Amino acid sequence: MTQSNEPTYLRPALRTALVSAFLGLVLTCVFVGLVWLNDRSESFVGVLSSGGRAWLVSHGSGIIVDKVAVNAVPLGAVALAVGLVVWVAGRCLDEPLEEIGPFIVVTAGTYGTIAALLSVATNSDGVSTNMVRSAIGAVLVSGLGAALGVARNNGGLKALLLTSTWFSEKTKVRAIIAAACAGILALLGASLALFVVMFVLHVDRASDLWAALDPGAAGGFVLAAGSVLVIPNLVLWTASVLLGPGFALGTNTSVDLTGAHLGAVPGLPLLAALPGPGEFPGWIFTLGLLPLLAGVIAGWRLKVFGGILQRIGLGIVAGALAGLACGALIAVSGGALGPGRMAVAGPPQVMPALVAIGVLALGGAIGGGLGHYRVDRAHNSPTGRPRLWRRYKSPSVD
Repeated sequence: MTQSNEPTYLRPALRTALVSAFLGLVLTCVFVGLVWLNDRSESFVGVLSSGGRAWLVSHGSGIIVDKVAVNAVPLGAVALAVGLVVWVAGRCLDEPLEEIGPFIVVTAGTYGTIAALLSVATNSDGVSTNMVRSAIGAVLVSGLGAALGVARNNGGLKALLLTSTWFSEKTKVRAIIAAACAGILALLGASLALFVVMFVLHVDRASDLWAALDPGAAGGFVLAAGSVLVIPNLVLWTASVLLGPGFALGTNTSVDLTGAHLGAVPGLPLLAALPGPGEFPGWIFTLGLLPLLAGVIAGWRLKVFGGILQRIGLGIVAGALAGLACGALIAVSGGALGPGRMAVAGPPQVMPALVAIGVLALGGAIGGGLGHYRVDRAHNSPTGRPRLWRRYKSPSVD
């Protein structure tokens, strides 16, 4: 009996790509089908084509309708697509995988090929998607999902990274990455909290918008799901406001810490969180300290021992890395939403990243300096925790 020379990663990689694409297409076709229940002007084949385009849009393809480009990426849909690949990869891998790189490459290549072919197949004279963007977006989504799926299957992301000699032997690298993640979570968490507060303050306006749309049962589900999928975009827009550059929602409009200058906006209920037009009170500028505080948290969370100058330097690196990551996310959160004024929506692509890197790096330096005392005291403490004071002991009679 001859043994097969087939690589152990090949079939799981192909299954991961094919099953993930199939399940994603089913979900988007169901989503589009619910819209079709309210307006049955499209044939069943047309519903399938629209579902395929919706799947491509969820991977960042953008879409052109009657020569009008809509290239904003719903980041919630992207996260859902990545999560689906992670889940499928975990089901397709029976045991820990050694050939991690080839598995990711085959999964991403197959998935990207499916997206490119689907883009060509669903294009028509009036509606089309960009084949190159479709393929690139699908490769990135599936590659990230496959990597996270393998990490989950191999005992977790940390365990997988520790199998790399380069990563496992670089204590400072691990500390910087962990601290940067803390800074990212701090800034995005603050942005989410501010967005929720603004939405709650204007929930009556959101109710009025929902009532005006009158979407019905099926349409209401689609509207609610679509709103959830764009929440990450709106949170990142809020982060851009905290950083200073703000965002636009139409040409010649802006929302930043100085005020809101908007015209007519789309009737999406979540946009009820937008502030009223006009200049903001002076105290609003204090919100600009939140990104600096996120950098301080990054520097404070550094778990390394050394002199204060070394900790300040590592804090700067951790803060800058957190700022770069947040800036990259903000850069992809905007895009054209429609014709005319709506061709400009979202934050600037470059300025938020530059500000985030500088502000969080400064915060990282402050946090690193403050954390020097905490870590050194913890290192010298019998309990391994910092002691901020010492109990007074009276002199011995001896």
